[in-house]
Amino acid sequence: MLKIEELSARAEIQDALLRYTRGLDRVDMKLVRSAFHPDAYIQFPSSLHVGSVDGFLDFLSGEMPRFVRTMHLLANTFIEFDGPHVAHVETYLNADHQGSEVHQWKNEHVKLWARYLDRFEERDGVWLIARRKLATGWMYRYPAEGFFDDHPDASAAGRDGADPSLEPVAGFGGAPVARKEWP
Repeated sequence: MLKIEELSARAEIQDALLRYTRGLDRVDMKLVRSAFHPDAYIQFPSSLHVGSVDGFLDFLSGEMPRFVRTMHLLANTFIEFDGPHVAHVETYLNADHQGSEVHQWKNEHVKLWARYLDRFEERDGVWLIARRKLATGWMYRYPAEGFFDDHPDASAAGRDGADPSLEPVAGFGGAPVARKEWP
C-alpha cells in the first residue's frame, strides 16, 4: 500500500509535468520554469538545446511564439522512487505543432511522438525536475493541403495570455476568487 508521502510526491510530480506542457502551449515561460529546479540540466537533441534550464528557456522563448498553435499531451507517466528524495520518471509525449510563416515549417503541421526521461528531486519539500532528456520516437510532417479549418475564429486561442484557464484561483484552502464564469 502506498504511503501518504509517496502519494503526495506523485501528485506534485504530475502537477509539475502538467505545468510544463500548459506553459508551452500558452507560451508562458514563467509557468514552464516552475517545473524545474534552478540548476536543472536539459538534454534535447543538440540542434535544439543541451545545457542549463535558463538556456532552454531562452530557446523556448524564441521558438514557441513562432508556432501558430501547439498541443502537448502527456500519457503513461511511470514513476519509480530511488529513495525518499529522488524519482526517475518516464512520460510519453504526443505533441502537435503548426509552424507560422516565420517558422521553418511554414504553416505545416508536425506531430512528435517522444518520451520525457526526467530525474525529479525533492528539495526543501518541493518536487521539481533536476534533469530532463527528450527521447524522440518519431516525427511526421503532414502535407499542408491535408488540413482544413471550418472555424478559424475558434482556432489558436489561448497563446496570448488571455486564455480563461489562466485566471487565478484561490486554491484548495483559500476563499473563492470572484471571477467571470469559467470556462
